[in-house]
Amino acid sequence: MAFDCYCAICGVGFAGMCIGDPSDATIEQRGQSVERISRSLNCAEHTESSAQDEEPIQTYDPRLVDQENVAWTSQVHCLGVQDAAEGKTKAFVSGPGYYADAGELAVKIGQPSKRTYFNCYGFGTDEAPGPVLPFHWCCFEILLRTLTRTTDPKNVNLDALYDAMISMCNGTGSALRLPYGEDVARAQGQYWQSLPGAEYCVRHPTNTPDLEEFLKIQIQTNSSLRATPTELDLGNRQPKNPFGTLPPEIVYQICSFLPGNSMKSLTEASLYVHLITRDDYFWRSFIQSDMPWLWETQVLRDSLNFPLDLNYQLLYQFLNATTAPKYGMHDQALMGIANRRRIWGACEELSGRYSEVL
Repeated sequence: MAFDCYCAICGVGFAGMCIGDPSDATIEQRGQSVERISRSLNCAEHTESSAQDEEPIQTYDPRLVDQENVAWTSQVHCLGVQDAAEGKTKAFVSGPGYYADAGELAVKIGQPSKRTYFNCYGFGTDEAPGPVLPFHWCCFEILLRTLTRTTDPKNVNLDALYDAMISMCNGTGSALRLPYGEDVARAQGQYWQSLPGAEYCVRHPTNTPDLEEFLKIQIQTNSSLRATPTELDLGNRQPKNPFGTLPPEIVYQICSFLPGNSMKSLTEASLYVHLITRDDYFWRSFIQSDMPWLWETQVLRDSLNFPLDLNYQLLYQFLNATTAPKYGMHDQALMGIANRRRIWGACEELSGRYSEVL
């Protein structure tokens, strides 16, 4: 029986990316379909008769993705193990190839390279005694960044990585037990489903040429990022709490380990933390620690003179909101980075398992 397998890192398939034709559905029809599905996702008990009457749209919006955007999904590599000396195995990363069907990969391996066939997530073969794990190369580079802060495979322990990933196989033979996101989970079936409204999931996550220009324009022209913080009227309040006994540098270090939502909660709960984290120095550092997937900010900082009155706390809040992966995204400058952020979340969980194996 034919079926699809999915990238072990991002959860997206290697085939079946169906892009609609402008004549398939009008802009209004696509918009209504996305809005209807969005409402149903936000309300578990939502029912609507029109949803039963209309033919569902099962293609991506051609205004948001094209064949060039999704070409990265069709090329597959894999991580597997080969027999080594003394009955041991050694992990390897294959060359490029393609997904044939029914869980079968055709990739290049060895020197000189030859076309070899493997079964995704399945039983081993003479060439690879254990299951092989398929992935897109750009997803592998994102994983390498989470593990080593570089994209060089030589800096990672492939044997430990293989063991970590194998331990997270989901038992269905199609992906790993990783938080790929609800939009990807809905698309994973016997075959990959091209769901309208989830186009960001198939936008290239590292080749994002429009992102830097978008950031430059926002930083230079968005006046809402320059608003000065409102002064607090403390009255007779004294910002005393357990954090108040610590030097600001120690509080900064503690905060650097918190995700954005937890940081927001802490500043609301602790007046002292709220006061000492109002300066730009803290938020410049927090952007780097909380958004490691947004490496373009470092490029921009090196190549662009940021406005002197830029408010970095507001910049963080703006970036956190606009890059969040969510159903119905339509800003093409942000869809790729939203996909990268989604993949980074899955890689961080895999990174924890990798550290345990090491």
